Amino acid sequence: MRSRLENEILKHQGSEVMVVSHSMGTIVAYDVLRAIGKKHPQLKVARFVTIGSPLGLPHVKYKIAKENDAVRTPSVVQQWSNFADRRDPVALDVHLADDYAANAAGVQVSDGLVSNDWSGLHHKS
Repeated sequence: MRSRLENEILKHQGSEVMVVSHSMGTIVAYDVLRAIGKKHPQLKVARFVTIGSPLGLPHVKYKIAKENDAVRTPSVVQQWSNFADRRDPVALDVHLADDYAANAAGVQVSDGLVSNDWSGLHHKS
């Protein structure tokens, strides 16, 4: 999955690229963006969007810190928006801004809380 995402991003360098990821995919996308930043520092990703992300979990942050120089916004990212619902067990830590430092360009994750309320929806057969 990592190589497929990296290849797609590299294929579109020079274009305005947005990476949208959900759940475990946010970890994959984060890893790929960090790796691209090391190999292709001139590349830019206009927007990184994480939804229901486990990137705030202590074990995940520990692994990132162990494998990288810092727990921060990937260097190639120009804007990072994180969306989470407090009731989502995967996104247990809904605030990533206090866990991830800004990158060298000063880009830091922006947290947005959402409420997934499905009680008003009715299934019609």
